[in-house]
Amino acid sequence: MPELRLAVGGPFHRLERAVHAEQPGRLIALTLAVAWLPLVVFALMHWATTGVTESLIRDASVHARLLVALPAIIWAERLLDQIARVCIARIFDEELVPAAAAPRVRAMLAAVERWCDAAWPESLLLGAALAAGLAALVGWIPGGGVLSGPGTYRYDAVRLWYGLASLPIFQFLLWRSLFRFALWLRVLVGLARTPLALVATHADRRGGIAFLRMPSVVYGALLLLATSAVMCAGWATQMAARGTPVATFRSPFLVFVLLGVVVVLAPLLMFTPQLWKMRVVGLRRYGGLVTDYSRRFQARWIESSDRGALLGTSDIQSLSDLTSAYQHSVAAVGTTLFGKRDVIATAAAALIPAVPLLLMQGPAHEVVKRVAGLLLGAMP
Repeated sequence: MPELRLAVGGPFHRLERAVHAEQPGRLIALTLAVAWLPLVVFALMHWATTGVTESLIRDASVHARLLVALPAIIWAERLLDQIARVCIARIFDEELVPAAAAPRVRAMLAAVERWCDAAWPESLLLGAALAAGLAALVGWIPGGGVLSGPGTYRYDAVRLWYGLASLPIFQFLLWRSLFRFALWLRVLVGLARTPLALVATHADRRGGIAFLRMPSVVYGALLLLATSAVMCAGWATQMAARGTPVATFRSPFLVFVLLGVVVVLAPLLMFTPQLWKMRVVGLRRYGGLVTDYSRRFQARWIESSDRGALLGTSDIQSLSDLTSAYQHSVAAVGTTLFGKRDVIATAAAALIPAVPLLLMQGPAHEVVKRVAGLLLGAMP
């Protein structure tokens, strides 16, 4: 039975394993000890010697990036790996891949694992992360992030550590997780191109493959939570420093939530053609079965006057079961792999970090009204 490993390959995973940090909790503790703790120490030393608080350390987006987004990204990558393994195991255990297509699917999975374990993609990502850190250090991009606004650039210990260590670590782990997610999307493309053995009467109303949405939903929700936390923290810094009203950020935030949900769930639409075909074929086949059974039932019990054996017969229960299976299984098959709950859960993950932002400019009941307005799509 093939396995898919998305987060346990590559040279840096082997480095994590060498320092016994392959578990998410240990990796998070190690990255915070390297990326965030020195910033605090250097900032305290700067304050003790000059009496001035370093402006970078006052940027809420810096702390949100390292204390909220970074752990969320690490967990997202690990959960993506674990859930993807279960999904691939189920695909073969439940014989959803026809025997004729199994060799091609196995070859596709092997190719994905080779990409996962290759050294050069992670090397490129590390180089790009270091370049981003240097760009922040020299002032080409704001030190706290593009969304937090420009600041004063100096080469003190806080900014040097942030530009050369903290930000590159965050960027590398973020881009690596996106690379892993791209590999999972490659798996979905391969499966969507394979004529899967779907079952129209399956209880999940998706032909038996509804579980394939879970890696995307879980990873996407955590990624949107991480990104939203950094955005909202940067905006909170602007609100505190410049008095910018929260309404200024409403439109871009709603666009972000909408685009985030689309980016996470839209790839799952690749399975819509197979689900639609299964539904059409299922309705025709099961509809024919219901029609045939109903005619035989009518000829035996309705049109015939011989009803002596009617009591105790299982024909009526069979007709009821068949009708129920047709109405509640085949006719109710969805043509998208995801449902309303997945959309709501993904959007809610992006909206959660906005709650503290709203609390900065209104009482609790107003916050509830604003959040409800965001969820229900109220007009500004």
